[in-house]
Amino acid sequence: MNEQNIIHLDNLTEEEREQFTKVLGKASEEPSKESRVWKPKKIDQYYYINDFTDVCTDTWQEAGADYKRFKIGNVYKTREEVCFALERAKVKAELKRYALEHNDPEKEAWNNDNGHYMIAFNHRVNDLFITRGYYIEEESATCFTSAPIARDAIEAVGEERILKYIFGVEVEE
Repeated sequence: MNEQNIIHLDNLTEEEREQFTKVLGKASEEPSKESRVWKPKKIDQYYYINDFTDVCTDTWQEAGADYKRFKIGNVYKTREEVCFALERAKVKAELKRYALEHNDPEKEAWNNDNGHYMIAFNHRVNDLFITRGYYIEEESATCFTSAPIARDAIEAVGEERILKYIFGVEVEE
């Protein structure tokens, strides 16, 4: 059914015309899908990590610094989120540093002869373990050249910290 209605805008006040125009515009827009990525709006408060690894707060002013922080993923809605992100970055850096300090440089190349060992978590059985890969390099895994080096890294960095900040597993403190 295609029904047409004629609306006489001259019967409306200026304010009513403005409201009508807004409603008509909104009604004709596609429904928006809510993003899972939080981006502050002008004058929203947000948190970030500064150059000294301090947790800071700022007001979104649509300035260059705001957009640069957002671009690298350094804009957080809550203090809890930014503190978690800071600790996660520290744990990742400690694992990477441990690998750089202890790996055998001759075994670091990805080829058919050298396997790489990675710390993994099985969510089905709640188990932290070491896995070995030969051909598939994962985007965010820290690679070790032997299982003992990976086990020592877990001990040096802390199993609870790795569980909590890398794999998001709740641990009793």
